[in-house]
Formats: sequence, C-alpha cells, structure tokens
Amino acid sequence: MKRYEIINSLIVKNGYKSYLEIGLDNGLNFSKIKIVNKTSVDPALGQYSHAKPTYKLTSDDFFKQNKDNYDIIFIDGLHHSEQVYRDIKNSLEYLNNDGTIVCHDMSPTEEGQQIVPRKQKVWTGDCWKAWVNIRIEQPYLDMFVVDSDWGVGVIKKSSAKDTFKTDLEVNFTNLDNNRSEWLNLISVEELKERI
Repeated sequence: MKRYEIINSLIVKNGYKSYLEIGLDNGLNFSKIKIVNKTSVDPALGQYSHAKPTYKLTSDDFFKQNKDNYDIIFIDGLHHSEQVYRDIKNSLEYLNNDGTIVCHDMSPTEEGQQIVPRKQKVWTGDCWKAWVNIRIEQPYLDMFVVDSDWGVGVIKKSSAKDTFKTDLEVNFTNLDNNRSEWLNLISVEELKERI
C-alpha cells in the first residue's frame, strides 16, 4: 500500500476536507491526494519537476507565518531527524481535532539507507529517530508505522497513554533489533482493520 493510498483512505474514513503536504518533491504524491483543500510547502519550487508548491518556504518558515489548521498533514520534507521532529511538533499545533499526521520513510531496511548526509540512491534519512523520540516524549499520541512504502507513520492525538519507553541508545542497530516495538509496527492488513 502506497503512502497516498493510506492518506486517501484516512481522508475518506474521517471525512477530511483540508490537507497540508510538507515536502512536495516531484508532486506525484500530492497529485494523487483526493481532497477539497490541498496545500503544499517546499523551498525547492519544482526542482525535480514542474510541480509548484503553494508556499515556496522551508517548513519552519511556513509554520512561523501559518494561521490555518488542517485535518491531515503529510510530512515528507527534509529527511533529517531534527527537522522531522520539528515538523511533527509544529504539525501538532495546527492539527484539527480528530486530525491525523502521516509521516513517510519511518522504517529504513538497512543502515546505509538512513545515514545523513545522503550517501546512496535509496534513502530514507534518519526520520525514524524523530518518531522514536516523539513516542517517548508525547505519551498521549496514538502512533504506529505501517510496514509498507519504507514505513508510513500515522499519528493521532489520544486520551489513552502510550507507555513506550527505552533506555537503549537511539541508533540503527537498536532500531533493527527492536523495530516492531520502537515503531509500533503494523501490517497493511492491520491498518485496513483500523481505518
């Protein structure tokens, strides 16, 4: 299941009307999202294609001037853990009640794929580190990663407490040994039951 299919499923199930995409890249994902109100943010302005972002800004600059809330926010911008961490925290501030944040590239399959700076073609960056740190710091979020399309993370605010904690160093070896627990990994079939 591709990220846009997961996003569109969430849109249909929840009757969402507004969508924000952080990191437009070539516009392929954005073009497949079926929703009334779509907004995109990317400083590159169609660097890889003719796709043009709604806002030609970094996500940090966008959130400094943003006044709108969104039903669903997709984070797929700069794939550095520090930036993804800020994007998730900022997105939580502008998420409507019952809204959802979706994050891409949360489950790299080998160490080289997540090294920053990028050293190979297939690259997720170290986005997953932001995911683990947010899970530790924000216990009142329902967070899981769908084991598909390099890991598609889903975040919703929750009244139930997530008791996830770890004393292990947040590094790739420990992720690889604790992937299911750290990411709260679910299958596509489990996702279909949830949405």
